[in-house]
Amino acid sequence: MKAEGRRLPFLLGLSLTAVFVVAAIAGPLLYPADPNAQSLLNALQPPGRQYPLGSDQFGRDVLARVLNGARYSTGIALSVVSLSLATGIALAGCALWARGVVGSGLSLVADSIYAMPGLLVILVVAGVTGGSAITLVLLLWFVKWPEYYRLAYAAGRRIGSSDHVLASYLAGARPLAIFRLQVLPVMLPYLLGIGALSVGQTVLSIATLGFLGIGIAPPQAEWGMMINELRIHWQIASVQLAAPTLAIIWVVLGLLILSQSLSGHRNRMDEAFS
Repeated sequence: MKAEGRRLPFLLGLSLTAVFVVAAIAGPLLYPADPNAQSLLNALQPPGRQYPLGSDQFGRDVLARVLNGARYSTGIALSVVSLSLATGIALAGCALWARGVVGSGLSLVADSIYAMPGLLVILVVAGVTGGSAITLVLLLWFVKWPEYYRLAYAAGRRIGSSDHVLASYLAGARPLAIFRLQVLPVMLPYLLGIGALSVGQTVLSIATLGFLGIGIAPPQAEWGMMINELRIHWQIASVQLAAPTLAIIWVVLGLLILSQSLSGHRNRMDEAFS
């Protein structure tokens, strides 16, 4: 019963996330309407046969724009989290191996960036340089990698003080091999669980930037920008406004449940610390 109770949240989170991923990958292929095609004569049309989720203020198909926006939100979020996770783990490994001035210096840099107001930094820089997918990936990576570095470094130090790791040191094993074979496999499931949650947070950050008008430039579909454009028409376009809003809630909720279900791996890591 206990194992089944743990499996249900995982299956729910996995199902919600899988539906979103399938919609992002196959949605534009199954529903090939042009998300940027304008028809002012059909502006703000209610849901119907021609527009399943209605049309926006420029007569663009809202369903096509939601599906197309999912691709960009997913691609950017996965790119940011993957780069941040790889950077944080790699630099944490270097800090744990080198120690001394190098380790202290890396920790100081990570702590300094982590202390910055990340969203404010992105708003200022993106507002000056202009929004693009590459710009968003680089800026979000810059403010997110220290989080993974701090987690990996703290976990690595605790795992490094365990008996089996100390025995490997005494046996003459190289620090890099110890980190790769004994430390990384223990901490990685926990970091991946945090990464799943971070993907949802990144999607929310992208939508926030789009809502504020700083992000992917129009006419490219983006959920936050869609909400900002449709909010003044909410009385006659409530379905169109709800579509990108519910898409954001769907992906964030799915990844949150999935991350929480993966948090059981943290217990394994805590056992390895003792």
